[in-house]
Amino acid sequence: MLTIRPLTAVDREPVESIITAHFADGWSYDVPTNDERKGTFVRVAERSGGPLGVMALTTYTTPAQLREAMYLVDTLDPVPDAARYGHIHAGYVAPAHTGEGIGSRLLSHLHELGERNGVDVFVVDAWFHGGGDSPARLLQTHDYEVVHAHSIAGHTDGLCPKCGQPCVCEAALAIRSP
Repeated sequence: MLTIRPLTAVDREPVESIITAHFADGWSYDVPTNDERKGTFVRVAERSGGPLGVMALTTYTTPAQLREAMYLVDTLDPVPDAARYGHIHAGYVAPAHTGEGIGSRLLSHLHELGERNGVDVFVVDAWFHGGGDSPARLLQTHDYEVVHAHSIAGHTDGLCPKCGQPCVCEAALAIRSP
């Protein structure tokens, strides 16, 4: 049975391994810290005591805070005004478990948390790529609208860590209103 729970200190190393498995050698990504008092909810999906996926929601009250937090897209023009924004980030599933609904369960859980915490608009700035685990389908399944996308093909020298050649990577901004 799959359990969704808050990230703990014990999870940091296995979760970091899940995340870095999605990148080429030398690439990394910091695991966010679960700090619910400050509006960051990091959730782990586990089965049989081992983490299989991670995803985070951080809430913001101003567009400036949200824009500062985004990684790939530097515009908020298509994002509607809101009293509270929910930024979904750090979503990764262990490669051997993609396609099992783990990302979908994590995302649904974070939507529920966000709605309970007053989120008016969920925002994702995502890396859409040519890999089978690109977040494009997951976001569309959960009623996100892609409101901006631009090519980041050629973002790295040599082989793309996800697409291979030719690279089709895009930075995408997707929104969902509860």
